[in-house]
Amino acid sequence: MEDRQPLAPQVRFYPPAPGLRDLVTAYYFVDVPPGRQLDHLHPEWANIRFVVEGAWKWRMSDDAPWFSTPAGLWGPTDRTGTIVTDGGLVVGFGLTPVGWSRLIGVSAEPHANAAIDLGEVWGPAAAEMLSSLLETADDAARVAALDARLGPRAQAAAIVDPAVGRAAGALLTGDIRSIDAFARQVGVSTRTLDRLCRRVFGFAPKRLLRRQRFLRTLERIGGRADLPLGTVLDEGYADQAHFNRESRAFMGM
Repeated sequence: MEDRQPLAPQVRFYPPAPGLRDLVTAYYFVDVPPGRQLDHLHPEWANIRFVVEGAWKWRMSDDAPWFSTPAGLWGPTDRTGTIVTDGGLVVGFGLTPVGWSRLIGVSAEPHANAAIDLGEVWGPAAAEMLSSLLETADDAARVAALDARLGPRAQAAAIVDPAVGRAAGALLTGDIRSIDAFARQVGVSTRTLDRLCRRVFGFAPKRLLRRQRFLRTLERIGGRADLPLGTVLDEGYADQAHFNRESRAFMGM
């Protein structure tokens, strides 16, 4: 391994190979120095994470059991999760909805707000990818190892219904204010949209619209922390109290 001793927790991001960018949001490396660290994860798309160094554990609520595995698959989430470590390195990447469909290939709804060992869906390929990461010495080699393993898997995957990409794009625009408008933009009926969202995104359309509105506001707050909260809220919120209620619902705080 490389001679690495960060003075403070670091998260480093790298883009995947061009052919993977519709499937993978980014590669990330969470590097934590020795000493107990606790952090909270915001709602997000699915993730795959590999423990390269140290001991790490996660859970999705205070009354849920802790989960730990060297190679894990986290389904899409609509609430905060907690991560605890005494130091080490995790290598992970986010999956877009199209990426979930092609690289995982099962319904997302049973995996929402949950995590399993990656081997349950990838079989021996999960351990092989972990081994390739354990043999690397730096970030560049890890990125290359991920590209090398994911590229052939993506090429062998089945073609995804174009409605999945349209639905993902519609959610990211921030212009949708109703399920009917969501369905029209995707080009399907509301009933078909409900089935598609549960299968690919893990949640019903209404929940997805609320979650994306909350995440857009979090992004705005992070970029303009100098401004009063009321001036950066998403236009879908009636007032600051409305956002505060949603924050409690999604983040528990």
